[in-house]
Amino acid sequence: MKLVRGVVQHYPWGDSASIPSLLGLDADGRPWAELWFGTHLGGPSKVIELDDAGRRGYSPSLSDDTGGLFSPLTAVSGELPFLLKILAAARPLSLQSHPSQEQARGGYARENRLDIPIGNSRRIYRDPFAKPELVCALEPFEALCGFRREVDSVSLLHSIGGSASHLARLIADHDLDHALRYLFGGTEEVRILQNDIIDSCLHHDSASAQWAARLARSYPGDPAVIVTLLMNHVVLAPGEALYLGPGNLHAYLRGTGVEVMGSSDNVVRCGLTNKHVDVNELLATVVPESLPDPVLRATPVARTEAGRLWRYVTPPAPFVLWVHQIDGTETIRARTRELSLCGVGSTDMLRRGEVTYLAPGQELTVRGKATFFRVTEWSDVAR
Repeated sequence: MKLVRGVVQHYPWGDSASIPSLLGLDADGRPWAELWFGTHLGGPSKVIELDDAGRRGYSPSLSDDTGGLFSPLTAVSGELPFLLKILAAARPLSLQSHPSQEQARGGYARENRLDIPIGNSRRIYRDPFAKPELVCALEPFEALCGFRREVDSVSLLHSIGGSASHLARLIADHDLDHALRYLFGGTEEVRILQNDIIDSCLHHDSASAQWAARLARSYPGDPAVIVTLLMNHVVLAPGEALYLGPGNLHAYLRGTGVEVMGSSDNVVRCGLTNKHVDVNELLATVVPESLPDPVLRATPVARTEAGRLWRYVTPPAPFVLWVHQIDGTETIRARTRELSLCGVGSTDMLRRGEVTYLAPGQELTVRGKATFFRVTEWSDVAR
């Protein structure tokens, strides 16, 4: 069995306890935002070959390199087209969208012509690839995802009252695209409107209004705060997911989940962050259409003697996410390059928070009771 050693990312918004707890480690006071498994250059994983004896003597400590026996994951897998993460947010992330393949290719070429260094903080397109993304909750997970139906936004804004009713009439008379361009216009009228709406949100008991008031305290004067009132506020139950395709405006608010994404760094931000934002580029990439039900639920695929298999059905992406519930002895057979994460429970070969790599044709037999999140490459076979 090839056990994959993850790479921790200590971003400021990370939760200090969730990932260490998942791994059975003591918290060290730092924010543990993400744990990466893959071949991404920002945090390439390593692997070690373990048999039963090695499994018994293995330490889960991420600082322990087991005597230097780890080798690069790329040595056995090559470059993977996806990145598997455990994400733990204690604070909201930026409001953002991801470009389509065509937009990424064009943006990457344009910024190359402008000689913007890849590492420059103002660079948006760091590669010519799309960045589809899927997050599946391990615990209740809050997020903003896509725009709610216009009629529902109009109703919410009228119930908030005051200047929010002005924004409601703007949406009713025009559309979401017009409202977004108005809010990001940077005029004095919008700044006054925003302050009045936030004051009204303080006295409204909806989750959307309360989050807007909270975000305004962290990012005063940021027009993205008012934009969140037009979006779906989602609380995922464990096992529920969000699929974030090109042009989907979103922001994770808090919670821990399993995230899978195309191996790309292209993010277009428009607010709720201290990082570089580009509103014009965001407006050029975002899809200003309503998303009535953003929650993605797993589809049953098969039942075995010791478990059940589900799949998250998504539009074409370089990955497929499966959930494999195991109760007993189960043999996992890989048909493409695959990473399997034990997210819940434990088995004799893979414990909670650990990941294994399987090449096409390889098998892994495990015994125990656990939920595995299995990421495979997109292919006709995998589908």
